[in-house]
Amino acid sequence: MIGRIAHLSDVHMLETPPNPSAIYNLTLRLLSVGRVLDPHARVKKLKTALSAVKRSGADHVVISGDLTEVGSLPQFETFAENLHDSGLDPASVTLVPGNHDAYTVADAWAKMLDGPLRAFARSSAGEPGKVVDLGNVVLLPLDLSRHQSIVRSGGELTAGAASALEQRLIDSDLQKRGVIVVQHHPPFGHARGAWQWIDGLRGHGRMTDLLTANPGAQLLHGHMHRLIDRIVGLGKRRIFGAPATVDDAEGTPRVRLYDVRDGILEPAGLCPAA
Repeated sequence: MIGRIAHLSDVHMLETPPNPSAIYNLTLRLLSVGRVLDPHARVKKLKTALSAVKRSGADHVVISGDLTEVGSLPQFETFAENLHDSGLDPASVTLVPGNHDAYTVADAWAKMLDGPLRAFARSSAGEPGKVVDLGNVVLLPLDLSRHQSIVRSGGELTAGAASALEQRLIDSDLQKRGVIVVQHHPPFGHARGAWQWIDGLRGHGRMTDLLTANPGAQLLHGHMHRLIDRIVGLGKRRIFGAPATVDDAEGTPRVRLYDVRDGILEPAGLCPAA
């Protein structure tokens, strides 16, 4: 039975040691504009966040995408190494990829789940419709990443993934417990069409329809780099976004906590600093 869930997002891990390629580092500078390209600082931020998770007493942790900066193997290896070093039980960690995790190769996520992230594969996003059973709640982790140019940052809910998700949401056995969808992008579109094309979630309309039709479903996401609390349809808040770990101040992790009561997520603030 799960009593508390911790939620962090947008780690944007860099490789250690740094890649010496000038072209590669130009790509990193474009993707990480406004942030210092310090791989050791980013490792330290992740370690601090994971230490906060352990102190919080959370039973399960969700990391909702953009685990790496460009989705390269060395970046995933650095992320995985630090996740292993945290001492968290891999079965208690759910990972989903974000748009940054698919910039290098189209099938990066599948390769990473069969490689450095293998220990976390059973509890992380995989085939459409995957269920992670936590007892009193179930997680439905989604891979919405798509291989694209670095000038775009969108995601995609494919027709197949939407159909598989719908079948889970209408499953009467799952509805008896809390159902929590986990994905990187928020399930809403941008007001401006051009920005939606660049940064939005393809298929967001169907996602919103599914959430509206299934008022027991809740959703955790990242991508926005800030705290998000939204309502779909009538009722309580059901859409929750976490701040970006990459933007944390040194020694001040911003890991979001939720208490689980009768299958419902109740926001419980942020993990306190050490």
